[in-house]
Amino acid sequence: MLEYFREMPGQIKSTICLTIIISIVSFIIYLKVRKIDPLEKTPKWLVPLIFLVETINNFVKSYIGKRWKSYAPYFCALGIFLFISNTSSIWGITPPTSYIMVNAALAVISFFIIQITGIVSNGVIGYMKSFVTPIPILLPINIIGEFSFPLSLCLRITGNMLAGTVISSLVIGAFSWAAIPIMPVLNVVLDLFSGSIQALVFVMLSIIFTSMKIDDSEKIFV
Repeated sequence: MLEYFREMPGQIKSTICLTIIISIVSFIIYLKVRKIDPLEKTPKWLVPLIFLVETINNFVKSYIGKRWKSYAPYFCALGIFLFISNTSSIWGITPPTSYIMVNAALAVISFFIIQITGIVSNGVIGYMKSFVTPIPILLPINIIGEFSFPLSLCLRITGNMLAGTVISSLVIGAFSWAAIPIMPVLNVVLDLFSGSIQALVFVMLSIIFTSMKIDDSEKIFV
């Protein structure tokens, strides 16, 4: 097992390690939250987490509607994993999202969630009809459009993560040793800015495309 782990690409190792770390930290937070008395003052360390969860919940509610509770945990977990993965190079860890297969796996999961949502919300017949709307001749284009979504998600985040590495290499190549003092600052700015934006875009597009598969009557949330 250890030999097989050593032969894995660095990004896969990072994915496994970050997943384990995030799971452990999440479980510890869960245990701590259970012990908090709701009638007492909210601990300061919990305020940012509450803000994050409420922001994602409200965003999902506005697009998904009455089924939002089934989707919010996934999109929240996806956003946290992508943000940590995209910015992990700051801590000297190989970013999992710099490997196209990791991004492809996440994009495929979102793709299946979107398609299953369409079937659950509209029924099998309604789901199939959406591919020939507004006219049957658009069937090939609609099918291509569905499969282009996970492809675009995968290539977008992979390209942007690799772009940061390319920019850093160009700066080093142009300024040689003179670039050493500014490289840590440059890497932090690139990783934080680009990583945050890409995580946000990935999650937002997944939510929006999921919403497009939901019948309008289900989007009314009271």
